[in-house]
Amino acid sequence: MIDTDASLAPFEVDDLDGDVLLDLISDNTDQEWRAERRRLRLAYQLCVTHPAVEADAASWADGIPDLAGYTDTLGGEGTPEVAAFTVELWATAAGVSTWSAKRTLTATLDLHHRLPHTWAAVEELRIPGWKACRVAEDTNRLSLEAATWVDEELARRGTWGLPTIEKTIKTAIAMFHPDLVKNNGLPDRDDWDVTVDHTAGVDGTSRLDAIGDSVDLEKFHSLLADEAATMGRLGDTDTLGQRKAKALGVLADRQATADLLGLLDNSGTASGSGSSSGETGHGAGEDPNNPAGGLVHPVTGKPVTRRRSYLKTRLYVHLTLTDLATMAGAAADGHVAATNLFGTVHLDTLTTWLQALGTDARVTPVIDTNRDWSVDHHDPPETMREQVILRDRHCVFPWCTTDARNCDLDHIEPYDEHGPPDQTRPDNLAPLCRRHHLAKTHGTWRYVRNRDGTYTWTNHTHTWLVTHHGTTSLTDP
Repeated sequence: MIDTDASLAPFEVDDLDGDVLLDLISDNTDQEWRAERRRLRLAYQLCVTHPAVEADAASWADGIPDLAGYTDTLGGEGTPEVAAFTVELWATAAGVSTWSAKRTLTATLDLHHRLPHTWAAVEELRIPGWKACRVAEDTNRLSLEAATWVDEELARRGTWGLPTIEKTIKTAIAMFHPDLVKNNGLPDRDDWDVTVDHTAGVDGTSRLDAIGDSVDLEKFHSLLADEAATMGRLGDTDTLGQRKAKALGVLADRQATADLLGLLDNSGTASGSGSSSGETGHGAGEDPNNPAGGLVHPVTGKPVTRRRSYLKTRLYVHLTLTDLATMAGAAADGHVAATNLFGTVHLDTLTTWLQALGTDARVTPVIDTNRDWSVDHHDPPETMREQVILRDRHCVFPWCTTDARNCDLDHIEPYDEHGPPDQTRPDNLAPLCRRHHLAKTHGTWRYVRNRDGTYTWTNHTHTWLVTHHGTTSLTDP
């Protein structure tokens, strides 16, 4: 394996050892620190050359009026404002997401204007750029006075080790922002919530987090542990942790049956006047007049359709006819399918889900993403919106991965209410997150949808190609 050193002299990596290897490791670290310093220098120069004009602050609103909720400026207190869409300029030039670009520009502004001693350490290659950015990020919400104290204290100590940084910032918060150390910074009732993250795992694995009343959560955990223990006694050989995770689904499906048998009548509404969960004590029974042995509601006496799952979410699965044939036949042999909620999953996993859901699963081909049709008004109908969302899946701005369901649908060729018919059609619509919708509408970015479903974006002299698989710069470096 051939590589080159700082002087561009070639060497064979596999032949390295001893002092030569250690010298090259040190040389590589030096190059990394210099590259980080240059990145932050360039980021700051971009801010300097794009100053804010009047109230045109670089923020999530970018100075555009009437955008409530998008008012966070880049740097902390004491930093200058920069022009609208400067974040997008860095993001597209550097090939990173808008979120990553915002972090870089925020850090360089804070380092230059709030943390000069820390920035000087970067300039002198005494600390790496990433560590200085850590200080900037952790002090961004603090006052200028507090940030200045942190900067001076770290310079006085002459060290920027992570434990020192953390301790110094905590001391500054206690000194200048005692309101931020309520309950020692631990979550309280204001933080109670239950969230699920479907991007935290692979092949149908997600993460559930809960913050709530201690007794309630302990009761629920004990219920899961008891259910897991029962599963073990019945022969489930998975680990205790795996069984507790599976017990979540068991309890949810059990609740689904309880809801239908005890609280709902056959129309799906609450059972008769004056009824309550206590009235279900008679229990659901088998209808003697129903030879199929169907369940009947204990209060209304009406037949109840069995329900096996509490799942209320509509899951879109992108499958080909070959995939469907594979699922219906032999093993999946490595085939995968893309879903709107759980990412890419193996077809074996999808088949297991369908089997577990039983009669609750409805497999319906609902959207033809290639359908060519139009309407003569600005807002697309729901079916067309679903078609575009399922077709593109995410914001089509370069390097943006915002889910299409959280995006606006943009008319690629701007809609003209006095223009020709058929302006609102799938091939003239694309999902753009709110920030990039504004960049296209009010900035200098323009784009077209290509015949193969990809998108070509231009800004000044630069061009990018956006596909389902990512973004490629078409401009020579």
